[in-house]
Amino acid sequence: MADDSGNLSIDFLVGFTIFMLAFIWVASMVPGMLIGLQSRTIDYDAVAYRTGVILVEDPGWPAAPAWESYPDGQKDQIIRFGLAVSKDSPNILSEDKLNRFFCSTFSYPDDYHSRAIFGDYNYFFNISVLDEERNQMRSVGDVLPDGYGYIRRAVKIKGLSNTTIGQSQIEKHHYNNTENVSTHEFSVVINNTKLLGEVGDPSYQIDPARDTIIINITDLRSTIKEFPTASPKIVRNGAGRVSITLDSIKVYRWDAGTLSLVRTYDKPYIDGRNTPDTPPIGGIEDNVSLIIDPRVFDIMKAGYSQVYINYTFTVNPDCTFLNNTNNLLANPQGSFSYDYFPENVTQPRLRDGVVEVAVW
Repeated sequence: MADDSGNLSIDFLVGFTIFMLAFIWVASMVPGMLIGLQSRTIDYDAVAYRTGVILVEDPGWPAAPAWESYPDGQKDQIIRFGLAVSKDSPNILSEDKLNRFFCSTFSYPDDYHSRAIFGDYNYFFNISVLDEERNQMRSVGDVLPDGYGYIRRAVKIKGLSNTTIGQSQIEKHHYNNTENVSTHEFSVVINNTKLLGEVGDPSYQIDPARDTIIINITDLRSTIKEFPTASPKIVRNGAGRVSITLDSIKVYRWDAGTLSLVRTYDKPYIDGRNTPDTPPIGGIEDNVSLIIDPRVFDIMKAGYSQVYINYTFTVNPDCTFLNNTNNLLANPQGSFSYDYFPENVTQPRLRDGVVEVAVW
């Protein structure tokens, strides 16, 4: 009996030891088996974090031409939303991208879910951007519920460059030293190589292939100074005033010392109207505004370093006006330069902003 009792004790200890080792092994495996059963709130936070990172650190896709330049009819070609100016400037957002991201042509949630959320589930979400300097809040999505995943990112918003060529600019650069003729041309040169070479940081760079170019020509009637002596008395305003017609706006490229036509730009804004017109446009009072989409300048990425925007006007009766007949073809160097000279162009600057992403 004594020997039998000893064998039973040893068997019990061996069995108990094997049981404990198996129990410890199983216990160590259980947390891994339950990962997929963790709180849904943690999952929402992860989706919100991922979405926020993509939006503020990625420029989106396609990149050239940039996704924000695709018209509504081609929005199916947009693969991924990203608001950053470039991959080299995270947390600095493009104003062009923001304007396109929050435009009404994208429908919630379908257009955003496939391009910004990238989740396997049909998440609800709310994405907002606060421009602190302008006190402007823009958002897309649903009203927030009681519980949701959330991330908040402090960002900078890169403003657009623009030029306003008014009376002081016209007189300073002698753009009104012309003859009494009916046809007048005025041109603006955008030197892509110079713009990208002088400022390498995309946060402050004027890049026509990435950012919208805005050209405002104002005070047109101030350029009318002289009239033929044989003409009756004419005034710039009121009865008998000179009529101004914008005949065309053409885009030329400078290639190996030769100007060649790229396209006709047909959507200028006249005298502050809310919708663009198509030249020829008569009855102009004082202002012509041109908003040039980056897609126009995408050809510059192929090596064309200079682009000229050429305006052709007709005035009646013949009088002095902007520059001289065939100004661009006769003297390209006499064009107005869209560059980093602050007196010529309002430079891009950074404004404080906040991006908030909520997912549930």
